Amino acid sequence: MRLALTSAVASLLVCGTRTATAQVDAGGSDVVVADAGAQGGAPEVAAPAPAGLLEQGLAGGNTTTPTSATGATDPATAKAFTLNGYARGDMFVGKVSGASQGTMKAAYGELSLALRTAKTGHGDGFVEARVRNGLQGDEQRTFLDLREAYVNAYAGPVDLRLGQQIIVWGRADALNPTNNLTPIDFRIRSPIEDDIRLGNVGARSFVRLAPFRLEAVWMPVYLPTQLPPVGLPQYVSYGPAAVTPPELSKGLGAGRLHLELASVEMSVSALRGYAPLPGLMMTSLKLTGMQDPPPSIVVTRTPYQHQVIGFDFSTALGDVLTVRGEAAYRRPFDDPHRGHVPRRDVQYVLGADHAFGALSLIAQYMGRYVFDWQKENGPAMTLDPATLPTLGPPLTDVVTDTINAVLAKTNQILFQQTARVQHVGTVRAEWVGAHDTLTISTLGVMNFTTHEWLLTPRIGYRVNDALNVYLGGQIFHGPHDTLFGLIDAALSAGYAELRYIF
Repeated sequence: MRLALTSAVASLLVCGTRTATAQVDAGGSDVVVADAGAQGGAPEVAAPAPAGLLEQGLAGGNTTTPTSATGATDPATAKAFTLNGYARGDMFVGKVSGASQGTMKAAYGELSLALRTAKTGHGDGFVEARVRNGLQGDEQRTFLDLREAYVNAYAGPVDLRLGQQIIVWGRADALNPTNNLTPIDFRIRSPIEDDIRLGNVGARSFVRLAPFRLEAVWMPVYLPTQLPPVGLPQYVSYGPAAVTPPELSKGLGAGRLHLELASVEMSVSALRGYAPLPGLMMTSLKLTGMQDPPPSIVVTRTPYQHQVIGFDFSTALGDVLTVRGEAAYRRPFDDPHRGHVPRRDVQYVLGADHAFGALSLIAQYMGRYVFDWQKENGPAMTLDPATLPTLGPPLTDVVTDTINAVLAKTNQILFQQTARVQHVGTVRAEWVGAHDTLTISTLGVMNFTTHEWLLTPRIGYRVNDALNVYLGGQIFHGPHDTLFGLIDAALSAGYAELRYIF
């Protein structure tokens, strides 16, 4: 029996999607430029032109770091709050799995409102809510998303943020081994990479001890990465996701020490808690006759705990190149033989970026090494769901072993561990012209080990200061037993967007 569990989409860009959001779509405010990859959200959408590629690749999305009162607004001239946002319409068209025809993957309208209180010497606040109506995948309804809602407090060298927030770690582009804090929702169809990020409730603080900054994060509530719904074989279904109750002893805790010098910036980090991406585990198996009731197999998305030790750096080689790197060692605490838990691995990224006039490029290499690796080949026998009604209790163990073998192979694809050593390359290119009104860009990802690739071409045109038009595509390809091969038909699509910013 083959479980086509395309929930493997969850490591979409091999090891955590890195945002490249244009500031025209969600420009951040109060951004700590020295550490653009460590920011946590607060968009102010007001940029008059598409952002440059290097802004996109390094901005960490529409996210900002809690900053001290040095940027406080003069109370005599400040407004009590600012309100801005956007309205947009999107349409995604892709292909029908197993057929030579197209289908509508998404069609919706969305309104985003972002409110920020005036910054004082003691703090400020921010909230963003989005209302989306229309088709997303297999659902057509109204979606309400409270993206972020938090307050900042400033007390001398200490900055504190409390509430629902998006936290992005890492300095590399697209691939961030150290980024394991807040989850992603792959069900959201959007031309903007940052839109799939989810906020989570927690606390984040900074202590400034120049040239060092000490960062601490605590997330008491586990919020998993969300996956798109996929078809399952007969008798097989998803059960409710395993729930991890909020407990002080089981919350996610993380720390990061930054060194910020004129010539180089770097940080070391450590994290312990539940991984955002859960594995797949069979939690129920009932073999009965064809009726009263029929056989059933239930698969549950089950979280696991892990520890991640990370390092990243960024430095400029004069005016020639900006070089950045990132690495992380991941050690799950649960037994990897349970199937829904990955094996220990180390991931490393090295990249450089340069601007050639109107053309900007970011090129990177990523490697992954898996410890104690062994290939999961799937079940030794093929189990046709149609034969399940004929199997009695004596064969329950055989059925269980077969299904667990299928899930072990699927989880290995999901966790991007189908080879002991992997080599991946990424290139992001962007050209800006026509008096900064036209932007042509693309991100390409190639896994040279598994022969998977991803291409995301996009054309953006600024009609005026408020109105933007986007045309593009998100194309996945790979062998049938790889991540991109599984999600090709489900997620590959072309799109068009009209966005009005206010």
